[in-house]
Amino acid sequence: MDPVTEEEKPIRVVDRRMFTPEGELRPGYEAEEREEARKPPPPPPAAPPPPEAPRAKDAEEASTPPPAGEPGGLLEIIRSLGTTAYAALGLVPDPSGARRRDPAIARQMIDWLSVLELKTRGNLTFEESDLLSRILYELRMAYVEVTRPPGGEPKR
Repeated sequence: MDPVTEEEKPIRVVDRRMFTPEGELRPGYEAEEREEARKPPPPPPAAPPPPEAPRAKDAEEASTPPPAGEPGGLLEIIRSLGTTAYAALGLVPDPSGARRRDPAIARQMIDWLSVLELKTRGNLTFEESDLLSRILYELRMAYVEVTRPPGGEPKR
């Protein structure tokens, strides 16, 4: 057998479009979905690439804490936990105007503020760090006073 050169091979063109130029369904059109249905599903896409490092302006905006009055700001969280602890110690009236003592709740709020201080150490602004340390000091001293048994004054 003689090897056939490319020039001698007939070229076959198959129109696989679904519609004719007039927009009608092409006669004899068979969807290729049957073959695709037999194929295994494609592998899941690769994990997206890590985000780009923030630009200087974006990094500055991301590190800027929200304004003090903005909901969700760290100062707002510290104040909220502190106020709850003060109310649980009976030092601040609750919304009904009554002063109730619940040392267990006060202790929980103090513990949460302590964890917040520990986990954010070195990442706070001066204002945030100062407020957190002052509130923790005051709450700890108030907790000792409130939970001290009557007549439990230390001897000198």
